[in-house]
Amino acid sequence: MAGTIDPAAAQRWSADRVHALAPDASSQRAGAKLAAPGPWSGCGAQSAAGLLWGDCKGSGAKPYQVTVELSAEQGTPGYACSCPSRKFPCKHALGLMLLWSAGGVPEAEEPPQRVQDWLDARRERAERSEARKAAAAQRAAGEGEDADPAAGRKAAEAAERRAAQRIQRIDAGLDDLELWLCDQVRSGLTGLRAAGYRPIDDLARRLIDAQAGALATRVRELTHCLNAPEDWPERTLAEFSLLHLLIQGWRNRDALPAPLAATVRRRIGLTMAAAEIAEVGEHASGRWLVLGCRDLAADKLVERRVWLQRETDGRIAMLLAFAPPGQAFGIALPAGAVVEAELAFAPDAVPLRAVLVEHRVVENAVVENTVVERTALSQNPESVGEGPQGGTLDEAAAGFAAALAADPWTAAVPVVLDGAVPLVGPKPEDWQIVDAKGGGRVPLLASADGADPTRAERLCQTLLACGGAHPAPLFGLYRPAGLTPITIWNNGQAASLW
Repeated sequence: MAGTIDPAAAQRWSADRVHALAPDASSQRAGAKLAAPGPWSGCGAQSAAGLLWGDCKGSGAKPYQVTVELSAEQGTPGYACSCPSRKFPCKHALGLMLLWSAGGVPEAEEPPQRVQDWLDARRERAERSEARKAAAAQRAAGEGEDADPAAGRKAAEAAERRAAQRIQRIDAGLDDLELWLCDQVRSGLTGLRAAGYRPIDDLARRLIDAQAGALATRVRELTHCLNAPEDWPERTLAEFSLLHLLIQGWRNRDALPAPLAATVRRRIGLTMAAAEIAEVGEHASGRWLVLGCRDLAADKLVERRVWLQRETDGRIAMLLAFAPPGQAFGIALPAGAVVEAELAFAPDAVPLRAVLVEHRVVENAVVENTVVERTALSQNPESVGEGPQGGTLDEAAAGFAAALAADPWTAAVPVVLDGAVPLVGPKPEDWQIVDAKGGGRVPLLASADGADPTRAERLCQTLLACGGAHPAPLFGLYRPAGLTPITIWNNGQAASLW
């Protein structure tokens, strides 16, 4: 075993955890270029408090002044930089954090005055925000001395009217969708395919006006079915059937079991807020391994999905976060990280989506029954572990069938294969994932519709390089058409494929 280690090193984040804060891939690359001592001066850190600062030489005469606070005290990390970038965090903040992660930022007793001023202002804003929230909660609960019962009743009645109006809009939007589906079946699908994207986009826009945003997104995905090279009529009619089933589910939602009714509302666009999920959802606590993360463009926002697996029973949860392009997400957990967390699951037919009630990253996750040098743990603690609990392709298919029986609109389920090997094909679309443990193979899909050959080639090569062509734990999204890999483990190290 190694001797004593620097206490500050135990507080440092791994590079993967820093990269998870980046708003996009280009920011990751730009930040990595600044993770060297050359452009930096006046750097310092208080690792125990998660506070970093430094001056980065830019194109102008004056260096950019960078400050970062990673402490959980304010809920989310804070960044300040004098550069004109609109990304948050910018490449300079990422570069400073990466330099600190590698041990290139010295510890300091006191921060400069500019850093202290920024910290004071940040805390004042946080206190004002908390005060406003407390005052709003007090007014909502009617606890104030000047609370007006009549005003409270009027506000409740207004909220009920708005909810009823939205239901009416959704009803009208679904009537429009049902009529459109019938028209397409009567007139034939060839004309719809020849018309291109415009008719489907017009329908989706009308559904957005009807406040059925999730349904509008599903309608837009009809273009993937229509553009399929061979079986496009079958795929399109199958999606028509699911849309019709969703319409009937909405109209009969009061007669459905509560979990299925909640699923129907969510797939229409009536989602539960995180606070509501935390209040009414099932709570689950323990140590969770971060299986993987994907960022998906969704209209004017970017959606981040993070999957976790509980160590005790292998249960999988999915966290969602949204942010404008170029802005930071509310969650930044890299693949391979271990967190102590309490989650609350949304009451869906297939309970997968969850929200974080409270959590902390386990900085020194020691592998059970294995001796690991503490110095190695301090350098990259989140990626150390035995890997996830996996199964076989047969078990993945059974899991998909069970999810489909509970939620007919299930498109894919998160699965972990215990020993996966990529099988090289003559073209990227011919690659397969082989189950070395249970036998069998499935096509490798680079995206939900499998229609991205450029992405497929990059994904195949990355999967082959990270896995070394040996059986390894693999996390991905399974559907009958194949499997989309997201993370692979090699010698206990998690490697993200996206």
